[in-house]
Amino acid sequence: MPLQIIPLRRPFYVQWLGLGLILITLGTVITFNLYFEHERTAVREHDRLSTQARVIAENTEYQLTSANLALENVRSNLAYWKDDAGQQAAIRHLKAASIIPGIRTMNIVDKEGTITASTRAELIGMNIGFRDYFQEVKQHPNADMLYVSPPFETIDGIFVINVIRMIAGEQGEFAGIVSATLDPEYFKTLMMSVQYASSMWVALIHSDGLVFLTIPDERENMEGVNLRHPDSFFTRHQSSGKKEQVFTNIMYATKEHGMLALRTIYPADLKMDKPLVVAVNRDSDSIFQSWRQHILAQGTFFGVIVLASTIGLFLHQHRQRNLEKEAAQARTLVDRFSFALDRIPTYIFMKDQQRRYIYANRSMLELFKCSAEELAGSSDSRFFPPETVARLYETDIRVLRHGEDTAEKVTCKGKDGHLRIYWEIKTPIYENDKKTSICGLCGISTDITELELLKEKLEQQARQDYLTGLFNRRFFMEQGNAELMRAQRYHHTLSSLMLDIDNFKKINDRHGHQAGDTVLKRLADVMRKMLRTVDIIGRIGGEEFAVLLPETDLQKATEVAERLREEVACTAVTLETGMALYFKVSIGVASLKDKDTDLNTLLNQADKALYQAKENGRNRVCLA
Repeated sequence: MPLQIIPLRRPFYVQWLGLGLILITLGTVITFNLYFEHERTAVREHDRLSTQARVIAENTEYQLTSANLALENVRSNLAYWKDDAGQQAAIRHLKAASIIPGIRTMNIVDKEGTITASTRAELIGMNIGFRDYFQEVKQHPNADMLYVSPPFETIDGIFVINVIRMIAGEQGEFAGIVSATLDPEYFKTLMMSVQYASSMWVALIHSDGLVFLTIPDERENMEGVNLRHPDSFFTRHQSSGKKEQVFTNIMYATKEHGMLALRTIYPADLKMDKPLVVAVNRDSDSIFQSWRQHILAQGTFFGVIVLASTIGLFLHQHRQRNLEKEAAQARTLVDRFSFALDRIPTYIFMKDQQRRYIYANRSMLELFKCSAEELAGSSDSRFFPPETVARLYETDIRVLRHGEDTAEKVTCKGKDGHLRIYWEIKTPIYENDKKTSICGLCGISTDITELELLKEKLEQQARQDYLTGLFNRRFFMEQGNAELMRAQRYHHTLSSLMLDIDNFKKINDRHGHQAGDTVLKRLADVMRKMLRTVDIIGRIGGEEFAVLLPETDLQKATEVAERLREEVACTAVTLETGMALYFKVSIGVASLKDKDTDLNTLLNQADKALYQAKENGRNRVCLA
């Protein structure tokens, strides 16, 4: 849509001043756009790295909690395993407890440092009394503490971390330890799941400063490196006492410039002697690569405009006496200007004092699906619904009446009903050099719908279980507590179900973990199909699921559980071999009875009923 220029006889210095103001305004608009784009890029990457660090931290907290429960379970049964037969029972119990994802090995060690029972037979009888983690517990005994060892190299040459519970004697004295070795491969898989760019690296660090794990593989030379240095971001993060921080500068360990998100892993319900820290880093060059390309493109564009407009004005002044010829040359120069604007991948437009469009570049015309002639004189109501027109009107008035420069995020819904999000900059256009009268406005708008949808997607991933798509344990508990408070406030009924897949370990052992994952996803599909949209469904463990049924008493909840159990029993999973695999579930049912009952108590009641269903032969429903 060409700009119309009417040649006027003015003093040369006035024309040059006018051109200078236009170029300064345009340069300012471009500079502001690049500045805000740089800030948006940094903020977006800050949020993405923080989100990924939070995802790893929450999963690691869950694994530490699970490992702690396994250790406490083993420790509580030590009194029954004092004879030879008891040792075999202890080994079987250790193996059962170690099926929790993320645990590599579990050991029972006496006060002399000798391993008396282990999930690995070759370790039984070995003395590990010289190990620092054994000496730490022996020298600072505390039966209530979960000890987290610094990373150390095993006899297999693998860097691992142990989580440990002390065994107390009859007088509370040190009598040995129960330890669980965290599986590096599990945590590598977890860390790889959040790596969304090749320029990223992720690390898990002990609070003493030793690096436990890093990915990708080329970063594995960092394992065992001590980051406790006065100049390191790790030390600054530890000293701050904050749970999470993001730093941007040169990394102490790698000497690379990047953005680093650090988050301390310290579950509130665990008494740990030392926390872990997760680090997620991305190289600065890759973060701002696209932004630098925009600098080059818009700088080139601005240079073209400066050169073209300067030459144009010079020629215009040189041929001022021939008005018609000079006007034609001016139109040619303006057409070049318009041509350059049409090549910018953003929306550029101008409006007059009545908010009617007088100019739009090619990107804007393609967005509105009209020609330059059709756009001329049109208002926003032609292209947007009333609620969007009202928001645009408020911004235009601030520019046209008050002379404000605006830069803000705008959400617009087009005629087709699709929602788009833009970063929009608007500046007033003045009639004269004294800026006493505003004749219109100039606007530049950039589509950031994808920069916003990605952020929303990352936040959604933090709420969902990565395998089944159901609520993860943390988000399930948040929603469940809200529903429990609602039920208690309005005296509504509320019931809970606890489900567990029968013989799930055998499915994994016989058909592989991929088949086990398929079974978990199929069970999630059945639950979504059978239950209501108001029901709250979550995966809270490996093969354990929980459901909250609002406004449902115990009898109705039992009927729901029975229908769900029957539907699962009729559901088959087709393996890669073509064989149909059937699986079953046991279900425990509990209902809210006491107004002072909290969510954990309600779920524990259902869990006890689930345990009874398992004891009574599985594939059945039991009531609390």
